[in-house]
Amino acid sequence: MRRLTRLLLCGVVLCSLLVIAPVRADEPAAGIPNLSACKDLGFSTEEDFLTQGPTPPDGNRIISDGDLLGPNHAVCARNRELLAPWQITTDLGLDAVDLISIENSLVAFSTELDDPAGRFTAGDLLATNGTAIPNKVLLTRFQISHDMGLDGLQFIGPLQGIIGFLNRTAAISREQWLTNPGLLFDLLGTFKIDIWISTESTQLQGSVFPVLDGDLLSVGTGTIVVRQADLLPAITPAGIPARGMDFGLDAVAASRTGDIHTIRFSTEILYRGEAGFTDGDILLEGDGIQIVNSALVTPFEPRARFLGLDALTMNLDATVSQTYDYLPQILK
Repeated sequence: MRRLTRLLLCGVVLCSLLVIAPVRADEPAAGIPNLSACKDLGFSTEEDFLTQGPTPPDGNRIISDGDLLGPNHAVCARNRELLAPWQITTDLGLDAVDLISIENSLVAFSTELDDPAGRFTAGDLLATNGTAIPNKVLLTRFQISHDMGLDGLQFIGPLQGIIGFLNRTAAISREQWLTNPGLLFDLLGTFKIDIWISTESTQLQGSVFPVLDGDLLSVGTGTIVVRQADLLPAITPAGIPARGMDFGLDAVAASRTGDIHTIRFSTEILYRGEAGFTDGDILLEGDGIQIVNSALVTPFEPRARFLGLDALTMNLDATVSQTYDYLPQILK
C-alpha cells in the first residue's frame, strides 16, 4: 500500500477538483474500449513501471498501479477510465477489482487513495456506473464502525442480479448509505447476491469475532468465508494463533457460484520457505502457486523483474475443470 507516497500530489490537484461539476451517480459510465482484453483475467501491479514492449493503444508507455492490465501486454482500462464518473484525472491506484460486464463497461473496484474531493475513501466499493458504498457500511454486520480498507473484492451470485444491484446502488448517495446501512442488506437479498471482501487492517476486539486482513469475509452474512489458514497450504505458517502469522489477502477472485475451491488470490507478504510464494503470484486455495508473477508482467517487458499483484479478476465460470489447468492457457 503506497498511500502516503501520493498524498502530496493529490493535495496539489484538490482545488481544481473541487470546482468541477460533479457527475450524477446514475449517469452511465463512458465505454471502456479495451475492456474485453481482460475477459478472462485482469490485474493491477503494486508499482508503476515503463513498458518496453508494444506501445499501448493510447500511446502512453507509463503503466500505473491504478491501471487494469490483462494477458499479452494488454492495458484494459486506465485508472482515469475507471474513475470517469467522478471526473478524476489523478491516479488513485487500483486495490481491488471485479470485472462485471464488458458490454456495459461495468467494473467494481477500490482505490489506493481517497478521493481528494471527499466523495469516497480508499476502502469504499466503487463501480464505473458511479456506485460508491462506504467501507463502514460493508462492515456493518461485523459490528465494525470504522474504515478498514478494501483489498480483495468478488461479487457472488447470478450475473443479472449483480448488474441489477449495481444499477440500483448507483443512485444512492453517501449520506443515504451512512444513515440507512440496512439498505445494503435489503438490496443484497432482493437481488440474491453476496459480496466477498478482504480488508487492509485487522480488528481483534470490538467486533463479533476477530477479523484479520488475511481472512475472506462475506458482507451479506457477516461471516468469514475462508480463514487465512485454509487459503494457504498446511505446510506454510499461515494462521493466527495456531500456525504463526497472517500473510494478508491482497487480491481475490472466485467463481460466482461461491465455490471456495475456485478461489484464486495473492498475499501481502511473500514466503521463502518450503512451498514458498511471492506477494505477486496467483495462488490457488489450499494448493500454492498457480501462476507466477513473471508470467503476468513479462509480456510488458518492464525493466524490473518483480512488480507485485494488487488487484485480480478472473472469469472462473467460463470453463469447468477439476484441475483448472486451462487457466495458464489464457496467458499464452
